Amino acid sequence: MRAQESRISVAVVETLEHYPNEVWEIRLTHLDMFTEEVLDELDTIAWCEGNHYPNHSSISAKTGKHNWGASGSFADILMEVSSNTGGGIGAVAITAAIKSVYEKFKKRSQGGAWQSMPSAEEAVSHAKSSLYQHYNVAFDSLTVVRSDADAESLRHDFEFSHSDGRKFGATVGAIKGIPSCIRVWAEGDDLMPRPDPTPPDPGN
Repeated sequence: MRAQESRISVAVVETLEHYPNEVWEIRLTHLDMFTEEVLDELDTIAWCEGNHYPNHSSISAKTGKHNWGASGSFADILMEVSSNTGGGIGAVAITAAIKSVYEKFKKRSQGGAWQSMPSAEEAVSHAKSSLYQHYNVAFDSLTVVRSDADAESLRHDFEFSHSDGRKFGATVGAIKGIPSCIRVWAEGDDLMPRPDPTPPDPGN
């Protein structure tokens, strides 16, 4: 299937059991690639050092259609790749590979989910949405402590403090020429483990 709306994320993790060090997310419209082609292209990130084996990674994809207002199809794709096991891929190599793959996706699409630099308020909303998606932190638990805008690069940079003391960051417009690319990250070395999956209710 070729989705009319695509959200593609690559999370760089230390282990698949912990929240990511950083996540690169891109939102595109009318990507001229089947979902399987997108997955194959993302898989190249795990091989970006040219080793005989890939780094540890996992890829999941959710596709479907929505029918409120104008109907359309969507794809939500997440890749998690480890930066310190398997192939020993460094952060610099991963970042370069992500940018290269995302630029390929941009060329095969009709554009991003938005085409121009969002306002500061809109950019904060996009950043908080990504932080919620990838770190499970509520919008109202985050406070902006630093905000910078670069009109030439169409980029917003933010630092957030969480009500529990954690620090997060976000760049909206993380790749020049792709305003809908968002990079989010958690500060500090002690990344929290993900909660264990909720076991099914035996009564249901």
